[in-house]
Amino acid sequence: MSTAAPEPATRRVLASREPEATAALRCQCYAAFSELTASPHDVDAPAAVRARLAGSGRALPAALLALLEEFLATDIEALKGEYSGLFEVGSQGPPAAIREDLLAGGRAGTREDLVRFYDFFGYRLDERFAWAPDHLSVELEFMHFLCYHEAADAAGRLSWQFGQADFAARHLANWVPQLAAAVAGLASGSYYGRVLDMLRDFVTADLAWQDSTISEPAGATVDG
Repeated sequence: MSTAAPEPATRRVLASREPEATAALRCQCYAAFSELTASPHDVDAPAAVRARLAGSGRALPAALLALLEEFLATDIEALKGEYSGLFEVGSQGPPAAIREDLLAGGRAGTREDLVRFYDFFGYRLDERFAWAPDHLSVELEFMHFLCYHEAADAAGRLSWQFGQADFAARHLANWVPQLAAAVAGLASGSYYGRVLDMLRDFVTADLAWQDSTISEPAGATVDG
């Protein structure tokens, strides 16, 4: 994995992806997955999910909407217990690491690369979570941030778009399938297992769609 600071991919070109129509919905999806994978011990996840459903969250895909509604219908203490049992306890570390650096076994450069992405695009971590820039919920919130700016910043749109494709390829697509498989092996059919199965499919499909909008002029090489 390259750990060079991300830079605008000036040699790549982007086909029309109708950002006004696609970025807002993708932004909502990434935000919803971020809320569902955040630790219910550390954040008021039910309040966040209720706020999303009260806003434009009803436009989300039906399967994701159903997971949000199930989250609200489930006893929060049961969710806390499941989350802790999968992601936060264990004498040899968590049974399934919901932090990229832990899942990768401390691969050199993972956290540093994440922080370079965050700094380059001006994403500021909440002080409560600055110790874990590699937490899945944080990475998904960062993708939400990039999609939001793709929709809102027409002048700088290319940078936000290429940033999404690069970040997803270098991070989310590399480890979310591993995490989903680990949870499936531990608790197949569990609530968080189903969240991660859907997230894996979403990240894979979204990156494939992004890649389909990016091309490279003949004779050019892609940086990074």
